[in-house]
Amino acid sequence: MQKLVTVYLDNSAYAQGKLMVGSFADKHGLVEEHLQQYLADGWSIAQVHGFGGNSESLMVRGWITVVIEKR
Repeated sequence: MQKLVTVYLDNSAYAQGKLMVGSFADKHGLVEEHLQQYLADGWSIAQVHGFGGNSESLMVRGWITVVIEKR
C-alpha cells in the first residue's frame, strides 16, 4: 500500500521576528507534519520530490511530496 504525503516548508515560520535567515538557520528543514508518525508506524519512504514553491528575498516557501509505503 502507498500514500502520498505533502510537507510544507517555510523558513520564515521559525523566524520569531528576526529578519536574517542565518539567525534562525538551526530550524531550516524542520518538518512538523505527520510524516514522522507514519515512519514510526512502520511506513518507509519510497520517493521524495520537490513541488512548487517561491522565494521572496530571504523567505523561501515550498513543498516536498513523499511517497510512503507499507508492505
